[in-house]
Amino acid sequence: MNLRRFLGLSLFTYLMCAAFAVTGQGTTEPVFQPETSSTIGLGDLTPQQQAERIEALTEPSTTVSQPTTTLAPFNPETKCQEWFQTAISVGWPNNTETLEKLGRLLWKETRCLNVTPLSSDENLRNAFNGSDHGIAQVNELHTNYVEQVFNMPFDEAMSDPTLNLRFAYLLYSELETKGSCGWQPWKLC
Repeated sequence: MNLRRFLGLSLFTYLMCAAFAVTGQGTTEPVFQPETSSTIGLGDLTPQQQAERIEALTEPSTTVSQPTTTLAPFNPETKCQEWFQTAISVGWPNNTETLEKLGRLLWKETRCLNVTPLSSDENLRNAFNGSDHGIAQVNELHTNYVEQVFNMPFDEAMSDPTLNLRFAYLLYSELETKGSCGWQPWKLC
């Protein structure tokens, strides 16, 4: 999906949610939805497993997901809060500890900026270190895997903050699933 299409869909979704919020919903009880975690194994996969996982991640959703409207409570001084809704929408858990640590990670890595060589902002292009891309600074050593998962060039995929945070979550969750510290790729363990 190209960036213009993604931004158009994002704007459309935002406007639909805003229209829904303005028209009111009456007083309804919130529906409890258990948290489901989606993980991708970064270990050795058979070609069949790789194909199935890539297909699951790239096929368009047939359901309209409702955006999270209430964030877990966190310290108002937490850095990079502007990225929390996006992070939650791509799989990051909506809990205080994780969000605050994610905010520290994004602040430590990029000062909450989407540092990428493809940025239209010259300052962000100049801040690029040559190997770590995007808001979560995903390293080029993941190039092949990113290209398989998102079916697009690494630079392009990791320049999109939504895909960058999604892949960062895949790294984090895979390590957590194995019983390791999910923050290890960013040396926050």
